[in-house]
Amino acid sequence: MVNYLYGCNPSLFQVGLYPFINDFHERYPNIKIHIISKPAVDLVKMLENHEIDMVIRKFGKENTFQNFSVKIVSRIKHCFFCGEKYKFLAQKKNVSLKELSKYPLLLLSQTSYERRMLDKDFKKQNVKLEPIMDFTYHAPIVYLAKQGYGIGYTLRGSIENELNNGELYELSVKEISLLHHLGIIYNPKYLSISAKKLFEIIDSINNNK
Repeated sequence: MVNYLYGCNPSLFQVGLYPFINDFHERYPNIKIHIISKPAVDLVKMLENHEIDMVIRKFGKENTFQNFSVKIVSRIKHCFFCGEKYKFLAQKKNVSLKELSKYPLLLLSQTSYERRMLDKDFKKQNVKLEPIMDFTYHAPIVYLAKQGYGIGYTLRGSIENELNNGELYELSVKEISLLHHLGIIYNPKYLSISAKKLFEIIDSINNNK
């Protein structure tokens, strides 16, 4: 059995990669897939050391890495969300970053892509971004927002069920860019056969959309 290693945040697997990986597994059941979940910075270091085949992560415009290539897979959307306690904010047509900053925010840590983008957007509006808590992963943000601890920020697709059943509410926030790219970082000199097969599936599915 062939082993295939890649690094990916759990929320990215759920939102952006599952259709491709599912197809891949059906076609190549003898290829064993290992998903390694760590902060993006650690995963890139593993890629540099040839410990994994590729890294899946989010991008804005800064999608260039020295010595690596980037393959854009799809577009993904982020959103601010809340539980019942702050539902009144979700009922507003638009919420400015200045108004949002007055409420407790639950965000990813400053090493994450999302946080860096948020920092830039808040800075453009001369608004100070000071979350009451920050985390390495999305799961505690979703849980605490449901409990009324504050307003979270995450991939919209990862909380779609909660938004549809009324457990969570999406805020309409202006002055911010919510759409980003999901891409794959890889070293073309060390691209495995398994990785090439995955790229073929991604291209096939995207071309048929």
